[in-house]
Amino acid sequence: MATSTSSPSSPPALSLASPRPRPPSLRSFPPPPPPPPPAHGPLPLRAVAAADPRAAHAVALKSGALGDARAANAVMCAYLRAGRLPDARGVFDRMPARDAASYSALISGHARLGSPAAECAALLARMRLADGLRPTEYTFVGLVTACARRGNPRFGAQVHALAAKSGHCSCPGSSGGGGSLLVDNALLGMYVKCGRFGDALRVFDGMEEERRDVSSWNAVLAGLVELGRHEDAFELFEEMRAREVRPDRFSLSALLAASAEELGRSEGEAVHALSLKSGLEMDLSVGNALIGFYAKHGNSIEDVVSVFQQMPVKDVISWTGLLNGYMEFGLVDMALEVFDRMPQRNFVTYNAVLTGFCQNKEGVRVTFANKAGLRGLRLFRQMVEDGLEISDVTVTGALNACAIAADRKMSKQVHAFVIKCGCGSTPWIDAALIDMCVKCGRSGDAHVLFEQWRHEESFHIAWSSLLLASVRDGEYEKALSTFLQMFRTNGVEFIDEIMLTTVLGACGALGTADLGKQMHSFAAKSGLLCAHGVGNAIISMYGKCGELDDAVNFFERMPCQDLVSWNALITAYLLHRQGEEILDIWDKMERLTIKPDSITFLLIISACSYTSSNSAERCRELFLSMSIRYGIEPAMEHFAAFVFVLGCWGHFDEAEQLIGSMPFKPSALVWRSLLDSCSKRSNMTVRRRAMKHLLALEPQDPSTYVLTSNLLSESARWHCSENTRLEMREKGMRKIPARSWTFYDNTVHSFFARDRSHPQSKDIYAGLDVLILECMKAGYEPDTTFVLHDVEEYQKRHFLMYHSAKLAAMYGLLMARTGQTVRVVKNVRMCGDCHSFLEYASATTGKEISVRDSCGFHIFKGGRCSCRE
Repeated sequence: MATSTSSPSSPPALSLASPRPRPPSLRSFPPPPPPPPPAHGPLPLRAVAAADPRAAHAVALKSGALGDARAANAVMCAYLRAGRLPDARGVFDRMPARDAASYSALISGHARLGSPAAECAALLARMRLADGLRPTEYTFVGLVTACARRGNPRFGAQVHALAAKSGHCSCPGSSGGGGSLLVDNALLGMYVKCGRFGDALRVFDGMEEERRDVSSWNAVLAGLVELGRHEDAFELFEEMRAREVRPDRFSLSALLAASAEELGRSEGEAVHALSLKSGLEMDLSVGNALIGFYAKHGNSIEDVVSVFQQMPVKDVISWTGLLNGYMEFGLVDMALEVFDRMPQRNFVTYNAVLTGFCQNKEGVRVTFANKAGLRGLRLFRQMVEDGLEISDVTVTGALNACAIAADRKMSKQVHAFVIKCGCGSTPWIDAALIDMCVKCGRSGDAHVLFEQWRHEESFHIAWSSLLLASVRDGEYEKALSTFLQMFRTNGVEFIDEIMLTTVLGACGALGTADLGKQMHSFAAKSGLLCAHGVGNAIISMYGKCGELDDAVNFFERMPCQDLVSWNALITAYLLHRQGEEILDIWDKMERLTIKPDSITFLLIISACSYTSSNSAERCRELFLSMSIRYGIEPAMEHFAAFVFVLGCWGHFDEAEQLIGSMPFKPSALVWRSLLDSCSKRSNMTVRRRAMKHLLALEPQDPSTYVLTSNLLSESARWHCSENTRLEMREKGMRKIPARSWTFYDNTVHSFFARDRSHPQSKDIYAGLDVLILECMKAGYEPDTTFVLHDVEEYQKRHFLMYHSAKLAAMYGLLMARTGQTVRVVKNVRMCGDCHSFLEYASATTGKEISVRDSCGFHIFKGGRCSCRE
C-alpha cells in the first residue's frame, strides 16, 4: 500500500511557490522534464522523413528514389506518422509499383487516423483485384484495427473470415498452419471493443494454448472488466499465472480498474503488491491506475499523493488522477491548487474539475450547493472561451452543475447552448437535460423532453427525474401514481437506488406508512437495502409516517450508520417533539466521536425548544461550540433556530440582541422564527416588531399578508384586516389553503375547510355534529378567537366546526377498526381549537388520533396530546 510521511491530521497540500531548490517531498512536485537537445549531423532518408516528411519527399523526388517501393513507403509512412493522410495517399497513388507493404502501411494509417472502415475495404479490394497482391498479416491487423476504432464488427467479421480462409489466424477452420499471433490478438481486441465478447472468447478458445501470449490474455481480461465481470477477470488472471504467462503493465492496469470499480481495497492492494514484486510499479500506466484505485479506496489522500510522488514519469493522466483524488476526498481547494500547478491540461482535466464541483456540493443546504454549481458553470464557460474540446461528458457535467445551482434563467441559457452547439441527442445528455429542467423549476419543459424520449438505456433515469419533479412540486400523490404505473408496465427492473429513495421520500411526505413498508420489503428482497441512501430514506420515511419505533429499530439494525443516518434519526425524534431523547443521542454521538455537520447542529439546536425544562443555556453552549470546537460557522438557519429557542423560553430580549449582533443581515427566516416563538409565549410588542421587519423583507409573500391580516384581526381592526386581504387579492396572490388528509383502503382522502366533495360527506358531517356535542358535554368549548373574521358569534362557531383537520379525523374515526390508530396529515399548522377538540375526541371515542402538521406530530390519547402544549 502507498505510504506517506505527512501528518495524518491534515491532507497534503501543494506549494505554489518555491524560491529556493529543496529536496523532493510529498509537499513538492518535480518540475516538468526539460525538452531534449536538438540532434545534429547528416541524416539518411528515413531520419529526414522522421524529422520533416515534406523535406524527405523533396529529397526522394530530386534523387529519383520514389521509383523504389521501399523509399516511397518510407515517405508515405512519414506523412502518416505526421497525420497528413492526403499527402500520404498522394504518394501512394503516384507509386509506379506498389507492394503488400505499401497497402498494409496505408490501411494501418487509415485505421490509426480514424478513417471509415469503408476506406480500408476499398484499399483491400484494390490490392487483391487491381494489383493482384495477397494480404499479409500486417494488412489484416490494419483492417481489424480500423473495424475496432470505428466500431464496425460486421466488416470485422468479414475480415476475420478472409483471414481464416487465407490461413492468417489460428481459429478453427483456418486453412494454413498456425496462423499469425498478431492477427489473432487484433481480432480479440476488435471483438472486445465492439461489444461482441462471445466472439472474442471463441477466438481465444480457438488459439493453441502455447501460442497465446500476454496480449491475448490481456484482451480477454479487458473485456471482462469492461463488462463489469470483475470477479471473472481475477479468476482469468489466476489461470493466466498458472499457465506461467507473466503479466505486464496492461494486465495490472486492468485489474486495478476492476478493483477501483467494484471489488475493493484488498484486491487492489494485492495487485499493488504484485506490481512491486514484478518491478512494474514505476510504469506510467500502472502508476496512473494505482492513483485511480487509491482515489476510490484509499484511507486518505495520503495514499494517492504517495503513489504520485513515487512515479518517475508523470503525464496529464497522472496529474488529472491526483486532482480527481483530492475531489474524491472532498478537498476542492487543494484540487484546484493541483489544477493551477499542472504542466499540461486537456479536456479530461477540465471534466474532472467540473464533475468534482458537482460531487462536492459542500452539504445539502441550498446556499452551498448553489455555490458548487456556479463554480462548475464558470469552469464550463472558461472551457468554451479557451476553445477546448466539448465532449458529451463535458456537456453532461455542465447540465449537472446547472441543476445543482438551481437557477432557472441560467438553465435556459445552458439548454440553448446545448442545442446551438449541435450536441447529439445521447441518452445521458437528454437524461441530464430532464434532470436540470426538473431541479430548475421547469417541470413543463421536462415533460416535453420526456414525450420525445427514444433512449432505452437511460429510460429509468428519465422516469426518476419526472418522479422527482412531482416530489419537488409537492405533488406526492402524482409521484406515487406515476411510480405505480411504471411498476405495472415495466416490472421491477427499472427500480434502482435513486428511484427507491425518491419513492420512500414521497411516502414519508404524504404520510402513507403502508406503501412505505411495502417499499421497505421490496428493498430487502431486491438487495437495495444495503445501499446507504435507501437505508437512510427508510429511517426518514418511518419518522415522517409516525412510526418512531420502526425508525429506531431499523437504525439500530443497520450494519453501518453514516452521519446522514444519525441526522435522519434525530429528525424522526424532532418530528415527535422529543427533545430530551435528541440531546441523549447527541451525547452518544460525542462519545462515539462522530463528527457533526451543519445539519446536525440545526437539528440539535431546534430540539432545545421541545424539552420539558428550560434548555436555553444548553442551546447557547451548542451554538457557541459550532465554530469554537467543530469549525462550523453558523449560517442563517442556525441563527433562526437559536432565536426560536430563545423566544420559546421567554428570552425575547436576548433573541433580539442576537439578531442585532448577527454577522450578516437577518433574513425573513430569522424574523419569522421570532414571530413564531411569540405564539408560544404571547408577546404582542415583540410580535409587532417582528411583523414590521417581515413586511419590509417579504412584501410580495402571500403568507406575510395573511400574517398581517391576522394580527390586525386579533386587535379587532377588522377594516384594516379586510383591506389587507383585498390588496392581496388585487395583486393576484393566494394563500395556501389548509388541507388535511387521511388514508383508507390504499386511497388518500383529502378535505378542505367546509368541504362537501367527499362521497361520504353526509355521514362525515352527521358524525362530526354528534361528536362535537359529546365533546362539549365532556367540557369542550369552541374557541372562536381562532376565527379571524368580523362575523356574528354563531357564524364563527359554524366556521370553526368544520375545519379540514376535524373532517379528516371524523372520516378516520368512522372507518377505523377496533384498536386502529387514526392518522391525519395537515399541510399547515393546526389551529388551537382543532387541537383542543381532538384531545376531547380521543377521550370520548377511546381511540388514538395521530395528527402531523407543519410543526410535527400530535398524538392524542385519552384526552392528552404528546406535544404537551
